[in-house]
Amino acid sequence: MTIQTENTKAAAWDLIGSLFWETGRTTAKPSDEEIGLFLAGITAGARCTVVGASTKDLVEALIALGAEVTVMDFSERMCEDLRAALPAGSCTILRHDITQRAPEALRGTQQFVLNDRLVNRFSEDEARRGLEGMLDLLADGGQVRASIKLGLYPMDERMIDTGRERGTLETFFDAGSKVIDFAAAGDVLTDSLLPHGGIDPEILLDWYRGRGREQRFDHEDVLGLVAAAEVEGRGLALASATEFGQAPKTRMYTASAVSPRQDA
Repeated sequence: MTIQTENTKAAAWDLIGSLFWETGRTTAKPSDEEIGLFLAGITAGARCTVVGASTKDLVEALIALGAEVTVMDFSERMCEDLRAALPAGSCTILRHDITQRAPEALRGTQQFVLNDRLVNRFSEDEARRGLEGMLDLLADGGQVRASIKLGLYPMDERMIDTGRERGTLETFFDAGSKVIDFAAAGDVLTDSLLPHGGIDPEILLDWYRGRGREQRFDHEDVLGLVAAAEVEGRGLALASATEFGQAPKTRMYTASAVSPRQDA
């Protein structure tokens, strides 16, 4: 099963692959506490989709619970490397772009759709379509569980400070929309780069450039995304927003699929 069109960010993640979980920064991965929040109430046989093959620890934890696990990622290398890292037949791994409609056979079938900081890799439009792609997977009453870092990352702040000093800030950052464009940052990106574990800096630079435009969200932005999500008359109802104790300014947002759509 393949995606219908090539996501423009896929090539960036093809550069990283298993380096993300093998040598990348440990703080970029969910902690044991965070994995516990993702797994709350999930039992053996539960139908679960993890969006993002980089979250290997979460996938392994679901497999250990005996859940029926599907992993989706738009990067072919991320999918291939995860297949190689997991026991054969332990889960289904699909190359699929969540900003598109879900694969027809999976629509309306999943009890849980889980993703860790995935929304932070999206522009506003991608975040809206991605959330609707997750809703498309859910059975009525099923849950999206998404961890989202609110506000700027440390490297964002470093780039903004550098861009302001050099008079180039407006070429890659829009303060009104909170969108940062790594592909347009030029030398500011190079000079502001922070290490990602042991990943080679040149690979990191190409990774960031390929990620392109990303929005930084606050709590109200997330509430708006959840309230606006709609697929064929169904919507999402926010159930909770839980702070991650070990990850500053990061929350787990849990929203349930409702039919018909409930307006906020």
